[in-house]
Amino acid sequence: MKRIGCLGLAVVMVVAFAVLVRAARDFRGEGDEFAGRIVLEDMRFAPNRIEAEVGVPLRVQLTNRGTERHDLSFQSLHMPGLEGVEAILEPGESRTITLTFDEPGTHTFVCSVPGHAAAGMTGAAFVSG
Repeated sequence: MKRIGCLGLAVVMVVAFAVLVRAARDFRGEGDEFAGRIVLEDMRFAPNRIEAEVGVPLRVQLTNRGTERHDLSFQSLHMPGLEGVEAILEPGESRTITLTFDEPGTHTFVCSVPGHAAAGMTGAAFVSG
């Protein structure tokens, strides 16, 4: 009898896990991949690396935990209306952005606030084809 109880519990756990995975997919939106979070603070992005695929929308949550204004700028990619700057965040602010890359390769990003990139606030998106 105990064996059936353990088996039943295992089945319930697997079903619950499947429901949670499905809910997470529904939350992030059909076709969007959630890349995770990037913290902007003290002249650095943490982490400073993004993995992406050409044509696949990628959601990234940005949080400025620093004491200064920061931004995320792809200077070699000119985003419509933003001239390369994807997000500007004041201290304590968070925002989720969606990035879609048209070309494979390594696309660097920086904080374009004067002096921040030179101090090490840089990163890269590695985009596969």
